[in-house]
Amino acid sequence: MPGSRKFVQSLVDAHPEPFALIDRDYTIVACNQHYAEAYTRLVPADIVGMKCHEVSHKSASTCEINGEECPLHRVFETEHAVQVIHRHMDRDHKPEYVAVHGSPVYDDHGRILYMGEGMRSITQEQELAFDEQKMVGCCPSFMRVIDNLCLVAESDSPALIHGETGTGKEMAAQLLHRKSPRAKGPFITVDSTSFTEDLLVNELFGHEPGAFTGCIGAKKGLVELADQGTLFMDEIGEIPLSLQAKLLRVLETGTFRRLGGTEERRVDFRFICATHRDLRAMVERGDFRADLYYRINVMQIELPPLRHRKDDIPHLVAHFLSRRMLGKLTTPISEEAMALLYRYPFPGNMRELKNIVERAALLARGGAIQPEHLPEEIRRAEAIEQKLRTADLDALGHHCHHDDDIAPATLRATLARFNGNRRKTAAFLKMSERTLYRRLKSLDAPSPEG
Repeated sequence: MPGSRKFVQSLVDAHPEPFALIDRDYTIVACNQHYAEAYTRLVPADIVGMKCHEVSHKSASTCEINGEECPLHRVFETEHAVQVIHRHMDRDHKPEYVAVHGSPVYDDHGRILYMGEGMRSITQEQELAFDEQKMVGCCPSFMRVIDNLCLVAESDSPALIHGETGTGKEMAAQLLHRKSPRAKGPFITVDSTSFTEDLLVNELFGHEPGAFTGCIGAKKGLVELADQGTLFMDEIGEIPLSLQAKLLRVLETGTFRRLGGTEERRVDFRFICATHRDLRAMVERGDFRADLYYRINVMQIELPPLRHRKDDIPHLVAHFLSRRMLGKLTTPISEEAMALLYRYPFPGNMRELKNIVERAALLARGGAIQPEHLPEEIRRAEAIEQKLRTADLDALGHHCHHDDDIAPATLRATLARFNGNRRKTAAFLKMSERTLYRRLKSLDAPSPEG
């Protein structure tokens, strides 16, 4: 390391958060005590010489293997600072989400010598945890969502969250609020599907005495209660056109009148909304105001459905079975039951998975969750699919086109996942053992026993 080691170490120690210097080969050349304590039970001197991914990910492979963007590559290739969101493993091997800031460190000749890597835990700030729910996952599509959310949170512009029912739109909105400059202000939620048009107007804008028959006192609306904070409107695509005009006026002018009132009131809040509907198509049909659509669609977040993030299912199941969720010791789940969950498309997304897992844990009565503890539709769907697949394989002489489409990397990864067990691998990939053997032979791969 160029320069005095003591001098370099003193610069690293000056950082108030976990910080390390890493060379082009992923080797840690210096780190501070905060870094050591965050990820290990070692002292900084013992960590020097280790690979960064060995410390932060507890993995012999670099973070790209897990689908994460490597900040070291970006820094050395672009010579610019970069910030990404990673899923690290702390000193107790528990996952946490971390904002990683990488910056180039130059030598006297202007060449990049190291990447300075600073980290800030998002999980420990409880920015990803909300009551009994938590945004959990590590697949590439989910990490891109977290990265996007952290970026959008820095803005005060309206944000539109799009996703199917059960994908966690309100949790995403809460994350935006907690990471924003308005985090100390209120977070007010309104569900557009829970009220008739008249009641929704009253909920949003409040009323003055005598505004309607039987109205005695005044009431603040949700718009007023959200002042200096965030107003989250779920399923904005459900509100009628007449109310859309009123909402647009508040967003554009920051002013409104209570129902039955004449006084112009001023509010300052960030507007976040969510929908599962195609608002652009609604605009084209005349069911949604174009001016409101362009006003709310400044920052966009797309939440992927659970069927597009299958690799997160084990992490979500573990979370839903945790002590915190069920109020008791973690319930185990059998390999066969997990395989059924992995194949199910989950039209209700994470909400459906959570309900299924908690119900299965109760039926298991403290034992491991088995296939019989899962809903009939999951078991029936698997049985029907397997029966049809077997018939197709018999008819085609076990030469199913879908099986041939499975990538070699997927075959090998699945074999490794089941420790070379051919029967479990074939069942997981929905193919016969004979077809698996044929595919492995064609790849010049040794046929595993079992």
